[in-house]
Amino acid sequence: MGITYGALRDADFGPLAAVGEQWRAQAGRMEERESELDDLRRRQIGESQWTGTVAEEVRSRVKLIGDDTVERAGECRRIAAAIEDAVAVFKDRQEELLELLASVPEGLSVDADGVATGEAADVAAFEQRMDAILDAVAEADETLHAAVAAIAGTTDAGERAELAAGVALADDFQDMLDRDASPAEVNAWWDGLSPFEQQGLLEARPELLAQVDGIPSGIRDDANRTLLEGEINRRENEIEAVEDRLAADPGNEDLQKRLADLQGTQERLTGLQSRIEEPYRIGAGGPALDHYLLGYSSAEDGRAIVAIGNPDEADNVSVLVPGTGADLGNVGGSVDRAGLMAADAYWADPDAKTASVLWLGYDAPDEVVPHAMDKQYAEDAAKDLSSFAAGMRAVDEDGSSHVTMTGHSYGSTTVGIAARDAGLDVDDMVFVGSPGVGVDSAADLGIPPDRVWATRNEEDIIGWAREDTIGTVLGGGGGGLLGGPVGGLIGGAVGYFTSDHDDLIHGTDPVSDAFGGRTFRSDATRDADGIEELWKDNVENHSSYWDGDNGHPRNAARDNMAYIVTGQTSGVW
Repeated sequence: MGITYGALRDADFGPLAAVGEQWRAQAGRMEERESELDDLRRRQIGESQWTGTVAEEVRSRVKLIGDDTVERAGECRRIAAAIEDAVAVFKDRQEELLELLASVPEGLSVDADGVATGEAADVAAFEQRMDAILDAVAEADETLHAAVAAIAGTTDAGERAELAAGVALADDFQDMLDRDASPAEVNAWWDGLSPFEQQGLLEARPELLAQVDGIPSGIRDDANRTLLEGEINRRENEIEAVEDRLAADPGNEDLQKRLADLQGTQERLTGLQSRIEEPYRIGAGGPALDHYLLGYSSAEDGRAIVAIGNPDEADNVSVLVPGTGADLGNVGGSVDRAGLMAADAYWADPDAKTASVLWLGYDAPDEVVPHAMDKQYAEDAAKDLSSFAAGMRAVDEDGSSHVTMTGHSYGSTTVGIAARDAGLDVDDMVFVGSPGVGVDSAADLGIPPDRVWATRNEEDIIGWAREDTIGTVLGGGGGGLLGGPVGGLIGGAVGYFTSDHDDLIHGTDPVSDAFGGRTFRSDATRDADGIEELWKDNVENHSSYWDGDNGHPRNAARDNMAYIVTGQTSGVW
């Protein structure tokens, strides 16, 4: 029996939310217990304190208990997450129902059972909206039941059969991915599964779902968190094994390098995990938005796709693509910028739901010279970024979200080249501090030119990124080694002021009239004192567009981007 109109209208979801909190607290307690067991095994009864066959057996048994504790903690966290996701849906749909009841047209009445009487057209419209609300609640309730039953092992025979059927679908799903199914096709396939089939596949093969565009954001988040936890645990075991070998052979340089590499990767992974653990809280009375881990990789420089707020349920979706130097090691700063964009959108339109996504789903250039002068990084990312944008459309629950894609620095080149080569299904594109976006005209980006935006503050050094001046700038920088930073600044400036200002390294300057898009104001907010600091001032202002806290924005660039993200373009200045 589905959830009724009256039950949803009058429900208090506080007790259910409290249950979720208890499961999460239990996970924390179990993790603390595992930490105590690990300390016991490695430091209190370690090889330096106790040797022999019995000692090895005891340490082995303690490790097994610790590993089991970690697994159980993970199960507690997944149950907590399932409850939290369901509560969020229940509350949102309850709020929607109450808003529907508050806005019934004159002449329409609704009784205690939700039966409407009045004009036929009004009744039909009311019933259609109410049925959609109750269907969404029923689906969330079934999904919650499937998740908790599967994790806790309380399924009946029929449910276990559905779980097994979901596991058996892994090969079919892999075949679909191998033939490059579109995100829309993936989403339709997923929606055709029962909640228990979905849960079976998620539990058995999270790696298949973790980074697939078209899979709902909550499912991707569950899968990626499971994989991240598992990788952290595996690497911890590797670190311990190498440390044990080093204890016996402390001068082994290969082992020392291996340990340093493992510890560096582990630090990046645990940093990402910590960063997304707690909701993002918008200051001065704003809401708390959950993080969704939509993808990650520890390979090479590392990658991460993190949403603040659920894109599937949002009225507005903002996607930020960072540029040169962005990697897993410094992803926290990029997530901070995406968070500020979520906060700014809230202050610009508190009645709308905005999700803000950091898309570091590509290998960004490591250095300005020579890497950021090469368009290959952007070209390699084009297909993946295009697919991600299509995926945001596919998972959009009501099909009406407003999607804005913003690229900063080389990230703007990545956005532009993706639009040029693979297409981007977005409503607006925003280029911030851009060295060019791979095209000569806004009309070449596949959306109306008046939905293409660009900004650059007057002290941003990126304005010097022109083919005919880059050599002069570099030469000036080299001269600065001999004549000081002033010599470098003057050498570069001479080239800048004698160059064609519409021609950047990667195409026509998007803030120029020749590009044909729209521009908005941003300010240089970082001011250094003295002529010796002028070069540094221009460099630092390339990163000043998100300066400020997450209270009501006071940064012109942030104000304007918030208006664009929320579709209030008449406020852009």
